[in-house]
Amino acid sequence: MGIESLKSSALADSIGVNRATISHILSGRNKPSIDFLEKLLNVYPNINANWLISGIGYMQDNMDQKEVLVSKKIGKVVVFYDDNSFEEVGE
Repeated sequence: MGIESLKSSALADSIGVNRATISHILSGRNKPSIDFLEKLLNVYPNINANWLISGIGYMQDNMDQKEVLVSKKIGKVVVFYDDNSFEEVGE
């Protein structure tokens, strides 16, 4: 059974937290604590922690759904002055 089909009470039991904790998080009354997130990720290691915290990406870290992140570095910056001159800064 995947986490998507769990009832909140079963989720609470599976990760070892009080059922009220889940209820308060789902209702928006409380935000999940670091301890809660750690327990959830320990029991369900396929959950994408980045998605869990930010909502970015996919819920599960499956190889066929991984997002490819492209890392770019700034090579140089060109500063244009109001007298039409410019200066390059950087590598």
